[in-house]
Amino acid sequence: MGMSVAPVYSEQTKSSFESGDFTGWNAQGAGWSVYSKAGSDGSKSAMCSIAKKEPAGLKACAKAISSAEPGWIVQVDLDIAGKVKSQSSTAKATVVCLDATGKILQEVEKVITVPSEEFKKVSLPELIVPSGTAQTYLMLMVEVKQTAKSKEWWRFDNIIINVK
Repeated sequence: MGMSVAPVYSEQTKSSFESGDFTGWNAQGAGWSVYSKAGSDGSKSAMCSIAKKEPAGLKACAKAISSAEPGWIVQVDLDIAGKVKSQSSTAKATVVCLDATGKILQEVEKVITVPSEEFKKVSLPELIVPSGTAQTYLMLMVEVKQTAKSKEWWRFDNIIINVK
């Protein structure tokens, strides 16, 4: 009797914003744009700008990971750069699994408090999608922690989402 082996599924999605827009992403909060100079992969990157005297708040840009079914592993690598003079803001990349009611079942994150003006690679811990997950998202977030004393910015590029 022969043994049957199920095929191994693996999908890689890459975002480098070369389309010049946020196709496939949902940007929330003012300040999000596609910056068209010196991306880490190509010439464009996603940028979140913070104006001088901008009040505290959260800005997010989300992408649904439709292939992330329960039991699959999600791993994300991305390049981040920033210019934060007064330490008014931080950036965070998060993979979050939600149930049908919107309750968070599981999440992994990477917080960047002191950025480099040159792109640096950041890797999030692997996440195993739990049972009961209705949707999985990658969230790029910028939190203005206190009223900004100067203009600040964060840029995101070469975002690679692996589902296996």
